[in-house]
Amino acid sequence: MLDRNNFTPLYIQLHRQLRLNIVNGEYKQGEAIPSESEMMKLFQTTRGTIRKALSLLVNEGLVHQVRGKGTFVRLSPLQYSITNFGGFTDYLNNRNEVAVSKVLEQSRVTIEGTEYYQLTRARGVQKEDVISYLMIDTSLLPVSLFPGLDKFDFENESLYKVLREKYQVTPTRSEISLSPVLVDDQMREILKVDEKEVALLKAEGNIYDENDVKIEIVKIVYTSSIEFNIMTSIAPNVHK
Repeated sequence: MLDRNNFTPLYIQLHRQLRLNIVNGEYKQGEAIPSESEMMKLFQTTRGTIRKALSLLVNEGLVHQVRGKGTFVRLSPLQYSITNFGGFTDYLNNRNEVAVSKVLEQSRVTIEGTEYYQLTRARGVQKEDVISYLMIDTSLLPVSLFPGLDKFDFENESLYKVLREKYQVTPTRSEISLSPVLVDDQMREILKVDEKEVALLKAEGNIYDENDVKIEIVKIVYTSSIEFNIMTSIAPNVHK
């Protein structure tokens, strides 16, 4: 139900509730969500409130409306394999999807005596004219290995493509740990996190090249709309 004593407008409350239902899989890809008439009864609100909430979902690319038929879920969660951890742009290109990056911070930092380029980006996918950000990606790359790296425009260039083509360094192996992270204001705004969600999944660790040299320290926070396919191998002599 919608809280009429809350200062948040009713259409925003409804939008967040419907969005949460989509993200949680209650309304699945390709399925119709309840009609305007059904939602008027379900949420005890007006048609105008419902249409404003649906308009926000359409703008986010989560639903599309078919005249005379209804409103349908259109954005299926992105499935991401931990074994193919790096190369988000390459990954989406292989899916014939358009990767989008927005640089949030680009600077130099010194950690334990080593100077790094720090690059923080919002990463997402564009479908038609709608951009949905799926993660906030922070990379630390040693200045000694990649001189001049801060001259590149990483809103329009793939980091790993630059490493391969300009520095002849190919990321090949990752050591990554997964843990929850509390949602902060930046995550909530960029990843469109519902106010009921307090934590997201964080992956962090190191990336190595073909010579087993550590080339990147990475931290990625994922929106809850991403599904993970975690794949690994089990030694034949290990007993459960």
